[in-house]
Amino acid sequence: MTAQVVDARPLPLDAEAVERLSRQHGEPDWLLELRRSSLARALDTPMPTGLEEEWRRTSLKELPRDGELLAEAEFRPELPDDRLAERGVVFTDLSTAAREHPDLLRRYLGRTEPVASHAAFWALSLAGWTGGTFLYVPRGLEIDGTLIARITQPRSDVTFLPHTLVVADEGSSVTLLEETVSPDGAAGWFGGTVAIHALPGSRIRYANLQRLGDEVWNIGSQRVEVGQDAVVTTLNTEVGSRVTKLGLDVQMTGKGGTSLILGLLAAGNDQHIDINSLQDLWGEHTTSDLLYLSALYERARAAFYGVTRVQESARQSSSYQECRNLLLSPNAGAEPIPILEIKTNDLLRCGHGATAGAIDPIQRFYAESRGLNPDEAERMIVRGFFEQVIAKISVEPVRTAMLAALAERIGHAEAFDDSAMSAA
Repeated sequence: MTAQVVDARPLPLDAEAVERLSRQHGEPDWLLELRRSSLARALDTPMPTGLEEEWRRTSLKELPRDGELLAEAEFRPELPDDRLAERGVVFTDLSTAAREHPDLLRRYLGRTEPVASHAAFWALSLAGWTGGTFLYVPRGLEIDGTLIARITQPRSDVTFLPHTLVVADEGSSVTLLEETVSPDGAAGWFGGTVAIHALPGSRIRYANLQRLGDEVWNIGSQRVEVGQDAVVTTLNTEVGSRVTKLGLDVQMTGKGGTSLILGLLAAGNDQHIDINSLQDLWGEHTTSDLLYLSALYERARAAFYGVTRVQESARQSSSYQECRNLLLSPNAGAEPIPILEIKTNDLLRCGHGATAGAIDPIQRFYAESRGLNPDEAERMIVRGFFEQVIAKISVEPVRTAMLAALAERIGHAEAFDDSAMSAA
């Protein structure tokens, strides 16, 4: 198949728009300069043409390019303890952080490099963000409970480029659930980016629930840096959007670091979801595992291109990536492609697994023989399929939110056996 080369460069902002954004928010000079340099980088970075391996399954030809830049979205934070601010926790929207915590924000904002396939979109987000979450947890503080950030767009026929920044200082621990929502019925461009910094000895559990409108194009990217002896678990649940193209980049830089990358996809109608991931292992004795599961209905399509790269310095490391797709319609399709790049022979484990197929007829027959009708049997089987990820979610608010979002297709959370849940 010959890829169609398209001009994917139409940017929703220019130098004048960047200046205007910064003035409207009363930003300091360093932040304006960061916006300017990010815009220049977006202009200088080649946009995907469709010929790249990561982009040949997703064309940007129909990307909604004319929507105005969304000035503001509703940001609703929920904290398990109102006294966290007194203990040094900063949990707010990015604009407020720029006004009230400029020195802290300056230390981390724009300090990471994105996965190469999404570099232009990452730079665009840093230039034109008008929303997003900022979370900082100070050294040694372990937060009980779950912090929740809900970001709601009032309209979908816009371009919205939020940027989320999460920093866990040395020895700290935090759980964050971030939910993005927009209305159905109108085409728009959502370009959310996420940067996560897990400093030595910290523990981060980050969950993203994507419930964008049914005509929205979601072109997103996440970058996770795992320091020495840090532990990071990320969970992305994709239920909304018309098209999702997500780039995941996990950098295992610190000795003894651990990452677990989880994903749940439930798509139907003509949805198209395309994930590309990079697990880049640099430190000794690091562990990085990935598990993505998708259930595809009607004419939905899912693609997964995952690379595990083990550097020469990553001795005694362990990694695995697994992508499994359940096709619930003869018109649904999946294309999982796992890649291993191993540069050292001193490994504990490195492997991959990928499948795509319909429900086993024997499974279906067994369920129906127990008195379930065909629809009930299918839902039960899909719930059992998703249990491989659900069982790894030990945080109750996160598990509840994910199951509620998936319930329209796979049934309600009550159908899961809570006794089977285990800690991540």
